[in-house]
Amino acid sequence: MTASGTTRTVCSYCGVGCGMVLDIAAGPDGRRRVSRVKGDKAHPANRGRLCTKGATSADMLAAPGRLGTARIRPRRGGEPVDVGLDEAVGTVAHRLRSIIDEHGPDAVALYVSGQLTLEAQYLANKLAKGFLGTNQIESNSRLCMASAGSGYKLSLGADGPPGSYDDFDHAEVFLVIGSNMADCHPILFLRLMERVHAGARLIVVDPRRTATAEKADLFLQIRPGTDLALLNGLLHLLVEGGHLDETFIAEHTDGWDQMPGFLADYPPSTVAERTGLTEADLRRAAEWIADAGATWMSCWTMGLNQSTHGTWNTNALINLHLATGAICRRGAGPFSLTGQPNAMGGREMGYMGPGLPGQRSVQVEADRAFVERQWDLPAGTLRPDVDGQGTIEMFQRMAAGQIKACWIICTNPVASVGNRSTVLDGLAAAELVVVQDAYADTETATHADVLLPAAMWGEADGIMINSERNLTLTSAVVDPPGAALPDWQLIARVAAAMGFADAFDYASAEEVFAEIRAFHNPATGYDLRGVSYERLRAGPVQWPAAPGSADRNPIRYRNDGVSQPLLERADGTLPALRFPTPTGRAMFHPRPHLPPAELSRRRLPVPAEHRAAGAPVAHPDQDWQGRETQQAQSRTVR
Repeated sequence: MTASGTTRTVCSYCGVGCGMVLDIAAGPDGRRRVSRVKGDKAHPANRGRLCTKGATSADMLAAPGRLGTARIRPRRGGEPVDVGLDEAVGTVAHRLRSIIDEHGPDAVALYVSGQLTLEAQYLANKLAKGFLGTNQIESNSRLCMASAGSGYKLSLGADGPPGSYDDFDHAEVFLVIGSNMADCHPILFLRLMERVHAGARLIVVDPRRTATAEKADLFLQIRPGTDLALLNGLLHLLVEGGHLDETFIAEHTDGWDQMPGFLADYPPSTVAERTGLTEADLRRAAEWIADAGATWMSCWTMGLNQSTHGTWNTNALINLHLATGAICRRGAGPFSLTGQPNAMGGREMGYMGPGLPGQRSVQVEADRAFVERQWDLPAGTLRPDVDGQGTIEMFQRMAAGQIKACWIICTNPVASVGNRSTVLDGLAAAELVVVQDAYADTETATHADVLLPAAMWGEADGIMINSERNLTLTSAVVDPPGAALPDWQLIARVAAAMGFADAFDYASAEEVFAEIRAFHNPATGYDLRGVSYERLRAGPVQWPAAPGSADRNPIRYRNDGVSQPLLERADGTLPALRFPTPTGRAMFHPRPHLPPAELSRRRLPVPAEHRAAGAPVAHPDQDWQGRETQQAQSRTVR
């Protein structure tokens, strides 16, 4: 790229994935710099709008405190010393290999991020599960989106929203529950409010009177932890009033026969007592949903997800959509709002738990066999067992001495994980802590034995996938400091130094993505075959994107035989939808309200609320400017 000009890219902060146009100019030293940031009017996510964070991205790129050299700490508690990148990469490779040889592959863990590019997420999982032989790879997405992903899978058969941002322009009713959109996803909230001003109704459910609640036509200020009682109570009222889409239920769902008897336990009087709401407000909310027909959508995030029964919350919310037929049609659907800019992509790459690329799992034999072929691995290489149970448990195993090495990439768990002492105990007990970051003095970097300098947003090519499955290309427009390299390249270099060079020989991020495209999954409809860097340079593309597809593919699970095989029923009929379940139908799940004491009898730490004044905060790892560091003005993501 020349020293001046403009480049289209995507914002690096939250999961909305707003398009940007960067003005590039030469600085006093002749190096390229971003002189101005403006919204991309042609981008479908934001249509030219930017929030405060996005609009100040140029300042973030110029912030001090960057890590421009690799560093090795000679002893714990001592000061790290600058070393050449080759030496640091070699040290990491040698020590990882030694630990695996002595203690086995599960003694090594990777902790990665929804702020990485798709290419880096893919290579991290490929190295961990395919070549190191460890299933100990976790992500900070476990703290926010894991329950929503599990809920989607159980109810619909696959992770990810069935609709898109387009639905905001057509819904007649919005049910926003457990989400403060006005502060955390302001660009989407502006779009929602435009529809409200045109006549749509807004129902907000939250224990707190938030900025979002202030805009509500109906504010349901429930008691904390009673979401399931509310959702079941609303469905009870819809059944009582005869407001079901019985045709949709019969044609596209299984499990409804369990629901009427289950819902009998949730009459308005009982639900009002449990939730602290009035019966009149419960009936009004149900009436509005009924009046909308099948044209209403729900939006939720951490208020439902971060719960001992977060997956059940998602199932109960989807039950409402299935019962009213408000799914897989314009202006309708359950829409989980993602916190990080590429948490959606990371889930697709399988970067936590049993995941494999393309919405696959190590627990499915056919999935393991497919991935082994793609990675040119001997049959049986990928392990079906998954011992880990999440982020907190990973650091507990580290503290107990079961995990000896931890490679932390693009995240700052000492600052962002709720149970901080668990993280500190784990890092102190580990034999090797590798931190790969753009900044030198993060809270986690102070515990690192080896620091690897990483390029960040604007300094590396890569793909980000936002909450609505939209792929946008982010390009290297400025030079990273010193020896810093893109995350995907650092991962590939460590892999090569460990003896896996043939499998990690990539000249560019574009070559990595070319490999990812082969992970089309007909079972779930995950499909990037029609996407390429060349196409993304012209603008974003939404998956499922088969060859020859349009740029926008807003509704999933169409039974058109394109990204999923065509479903023909035994009677010869072709249903309009094919959900990725064994029967092709979505599933109802009766999820009872249980008092918290029945779910956990241990005293648990209360996570701090993450708030910001005048700027959105969508995830603990995004406190103020995205990539967490000690200096608030120096935070960004890669």
